[in-house]
Amino acid sequence: MEENRAQLTSILFPAAGPAGTDAASMELARTQPDCFPDLALDLVIERLVGTDDYELRPFYWTPLTTLEQVEFRHAVLADLAHERVQQSGRAFAEGMRELRTQLALVDKLRYVLQRQRVFLDAVTHYVTLTGNLARGLMDAPLESAGMLVFQDHLDRYVASEGFTRLAEDAERVAEQLDEVEYEFLIDGNSVTVIPYGGETDFSADVAATFAKFRQSDVGTHRTKFIDTVDMNHVEAGILGLVADVFPEPFAALAKFCNEHATFQSATLARFDRELQFYFTYQDYLAHASGNRLPVCVPRVVDERESNVTGGYDLALAFKRQTDATPLVTNDFQLRRGEQFLVVTGANQGGKTTFARSFGQLHYLAALGLPVPARRAVLPLFDRLYTHFERQEDLTNLAGKLEDDLVRAHAIISSADDRSIVIMNETFTSTTAQDALELGERILRTLIDEGAMGVYVTFIDELTALGPETVSMVAEVDPDDVTRRTFHIERRPADGLAHATALADRYGLSTARITERIAS
Repeated sequence: MEENRAQLTSILFPAAGPAGTDAASMELARTQPDCFPDLALDLVIERLVGTDDYELRPFYWTPLTTLEQVEFRHAVLADLAHERVQQSGRAFAEGMRELRTQLALVDKLRYVLQRQRVFLDAVTHYVTLTGNLARGLMDAPLESAGMLVFQDHLDRYVASEGFTRLAEDAERVAEQLDEVEYEFLIDGNSVTVIPYGGETDFSADVAATFAKFRQSDVGTHRTKFIDTVDMNHVEAGILGLVADVFPEPFAALAKFCNEHATFQSATLARFDRELQFYFTYQDYLAHASGNRLPVCVPRVVDERESNVTGGYDLALAFKRQTDATPLVTNDFQLRRGEQFLVVTGANQGGKTTFARSFGQLHYLAALGLPVPARRAVLPLFDRLYTHFERQEDLTNLAGKLEDDLVRAHAIISSADDRSIVIMNETFTSTTAQDALELGERILRTLIDEGAMGVYVTFIDELTALGPETVSMVAEVDPDDVTRRTFHIERRPADGLAHATALADRYGLSTARITERIAS
């Protein structure tokens, strides 16, 4: 069944022209962004999409590029938050999943008549769920451009001549088949099918007559039939005989299957896929946050500033959602003129988790999705770069320092004033003085280019590089400096990070000394 291509629309991307025209084409990424493993977004997406039957990964690999696109998705999210719209959308999505199962069964079945009947059932199911969606969205409080244009398309589609004919043909053929009544006679290996003549069924009378002769319960001698979807050759043979006796309804079924072989609307199929983009993320976020952690729709801006309250690592939240220990949330702010959060503090104090959550928040905001935070104002970026510490690769002839420098050079060569850069525990394999000099040079270059981001280091001097850098410190319990609080506070560095790093490097940490004394 053909549909008007001019009416195709999308709820993921703004329309290219006036309402009702085809959605703007946006090329989706074909590979996972390089930053995903460092930010643990690869784990988030793997859990989120599962087997990815809807091929959703490219949507998550493709950040939006304009505020218009972000606001477009925010408006769709607001519409989907209405209970009626949510219920209608989820019922449609579940119905489409069942439809795909039915159509997959059609391809697997061996016998033509059975395939045709299952196909008819699939079409009937499609007609019903499409009509239910149209009724569910009727008079719904829709405000987003995407949902309004889709609703208009859906109303036109359901009222179209093609859809009306599809529904009427399916109902007519189903009624013809339902009117078929027959009986078959078995004589040895011979089976005869004849139209049902209205003969009386005496089985109940026979059972009642012989009931009085019953003396005790005996074991059953009934044959157990194995009920499978696919017909066996005997059932197929009988059905073939039925089709010979009633040629008209089966001829109508064959004609229906030929005429409506491509009955699905491309727009509805795309709408189903795009709904899954919203629903799968919504479900993952609800599971990860539970009733304990905040979630918000961020305000995305063109200004180079970030302001987040109660942010946290989404992958860690999902992993620990059954843990009774509450997840620590953190605040951060980059005001105008400030470009980099330079994070220091004790090892294992949450610095890497903080850097990861910083990247997650910005990336998810650029997808036009809710973020793991109580409140968030975040800038729209063009590229997000990460440089996290890696284990030394023995197959790589380059040393760890050289590898760090090569990766850092690639970032500073590409970063610009719309880039976000997250560098975590860089240059730990060299001396403190070299790490300071390299860190200064890289940070100044990134600042001069206008980039913004996070720089995690054990070198306190980098926190006071200039007004563009903001010092943040991983806190410890003041009454027990060995206990990490995992809070990252905005305050001047205290030198503990460098001291702890040196103690660890030379085996002088409290744990190592205690271990030596005990041995």
